[in-house]
Amino acid sequence: MTLRTEYEQVPVATLASGRELFIPLHRLRGSRPGPTLGVSAVVHGDEPLTNEVVRQVLIRVDPAQLRGTILAVPIVNSLAFEALTRHTPIDQLDLNRNFPGGPGGWLSEQIAHVLGTRFVSQLDVHVDLHTGGIFPTVDYVYVWERSRELSVAFGSRYLFSPSQPYPGTFSIPAAHKGIPFFTAELGGGSFLDAHYIEHGVRGIFNVMRQLKMLDGDVVRPPQQTIVTEMAVIRPRFGGVLYPEITLDRLGAEVPGGTLLGRVVSPYTFDTLEEIRSPFERGIMILLRGGIMRVNPGDYGYMVANAATARPA
Repeated sequence: MTLRTEYEQVPVATLASGRELFIPLHRLRGSRPGPTLGVSAVVHGDEPLTNEVVRQVLIRVDPAQLRGTILAVPIVNSLAFEALTRHTPIDQLDLNRNFPGGPGGWLSEQIAHVLGTRFVSQLDVHVDLHTGGIFPTVDYVYVWERSRELSVAFGSRYLFSPSQPYPGTFSIPAAHKGIPFFTAELGGGSFLDAHYIEHGVRGIFNVMRQLKMLDGDVVRPPQQTIVTEMAVIRPRFGGVLYPEITLDRLGAEVPGGTLLGRVVSPYTFDTLEEIRSPFERGIMILLRGGIMRVNPGDYGYMVANAATARPA
């Protein structure tokens, strides 16, 4: 199906190769006035599933039924996307830790600056899509007071309300402008791609219905839970990770001390590390669904503290 969007390439910089680095921008205008919803994908280059969510949204939305405008960036960090890496290859920085950036900073900071001044500056609401990357699979949404209703409307079972955001994230330009923003983390690991693509598309449609950009009811799961404490478990040893918790346990409760996985030396076959759930009652938020290589410090697991859970 042909996209019915206006397409623009917003310039960022000229690389040493002579190639022009740009931000791709799709604008889908509705037939009636309404808010401008921004949707961004692939801030991290190893999260290509989010690009397909954006494509499907732009294909499925009927402009005749839309109030307002969708402004979408399908590839935020094209250099990281080409390299299939979390970081910008030229400066080895995580773009999502370098907002708001600046015109005279590292390349990642220059990209961040252009996104803030040329993309976020046009928005009334901003949703940033992420996944667990190449290996882990994840399923939750960040929730902030300014965007609480929209975060809940997205339709994920679990929402995380941290005490403060990570420094330098894409939320900063929106916060400076005073507009609602949230991050949706969905999928990754290539095990359940079709499911999470559909989940992401449904979530964006839910947000548009919540904003009255589209008619219809928001479709939410029967139960949604907000947690305020989450442990990110990173292995201390590199090697081969053998998971003990399978993908069907994503979102499930696990008792404290549950063995989540083992890191084994690929050379001696000795067990180097056992990774266990840290909370008396934990909720599996991110896990690895198969045998795979890990380096020390990689994302291994994310477990929420069920003692901090409350209904959304």
